Amino acid sequence: MKSKEIQVEMERQRSILHQLASEYGFLDNRVLMQSQKLDEWLNKYERHKNG
Repeated sequence: MKSKEIQVEMERQRSILHQLASEYGFLDNRVLMQSQKLDEWLNKYERHKNG
């Protein structure tokens, strides 16, 4: 996967996170799970960038 594709997906995941947080609050399980998904994409980006 290319760096740009990873960045686009990270932004999509971040947008979903913000939407969920505004709808359900920051401590809702859906928000926490989405935050973990975003973390996975951020880690993937860092590995790709540094690899």
